[in-house]
Amino acid sequence: MDEESWETIYRWEWFRREAWRADFRRAKRGPSGGSSRAFQQVVAGLGGGPALDASCGLGLKTIVLAEMGLNVLGSDGCAFAVEKARELARLERLDIDYFTSSWAELPSQTPRRFAAVFCDALSWTLTREEFDASLRGFRSVLKSGGVLVFMGAEEGSSDDPAHQEKLLGELWNRRPRFEIDWTHAEKDTRCTRILVRELGPDFMDEHSLYLVEEAGRRRLETATVRQPVYWHWLILREMFAGAGFSKLETREFPDLGPDGAPLKLNVAKL
Repeated sequence: MDEESWETIYRWEWFRREAWRADFRRAKRGPSGGSSRAFQQVVAGLGGGPALDASCGLGLKTIVLAEMGLNVLGSDGCAFAVEKARELARLERLDIDYFTSSWAELPSQTPRRFAAVFCDALSWTLTREEFDASLRGFRSVLKSGGVLVFMGAEEGSSDDPAHQEKLLGELWNRRPRFEIDWTHAEKDTRCTRILVRELGPDFMDEHSLYLVEEAGRRRLETATVRQPVYWHWLILREMFAGAGFSKLETREFPDLGPDGAPLKLNVAKL
């Protein structure tokens, strides 16, 4: 997704920060946020060491990881998000280092080398070229024996059309096709976010429509996130091996998924 769309999303999420700031920790640590606790377990198993939240957005997850005791930095390809992540950390009285970088450009944007990198948006990569470049970037900032932890297709998934149709159906049925997500007002600005979902042959688009009323005038802003389902395990294994990773597996973390179910995360090791 282009940076302009991400900036639109993050700008309006920051606008309504007073609506989520008080309880974002509960959300990130709770049943729907078990990935943070799972990542903490992975890093602990490596003996600790510096970690990178490589899809930090506004920094909520990075803050939770830091408060769990991790030595963690945050990065994101959206400069606006990184700026506000720094501001949020200051507001929360935390000293967290953030920097702006795409995944492919990580080696040129930080001299640090990490025991573990967490990226919960890797599966939204749209092209093979971009995916390969991102993996090379991650590999370059990992220490020997380090790991990349990410969400996406699990071990055993394939390019079988029936399997991909099943994945697409699960994605489509997870939330309504159309919903009013939130409305928030600050001073003379009022914004309502409407989500509209649209199916493609091997992806789902989630369109965010921001209806803005400001100083008596109205306008519409839009952003689209595409969620593909074509990154199955066979192609993931091929790409990770080509990037120099020695092992790729899906790990299960008991009780960290929704309603106490197991949570599954992919872990690639150098």
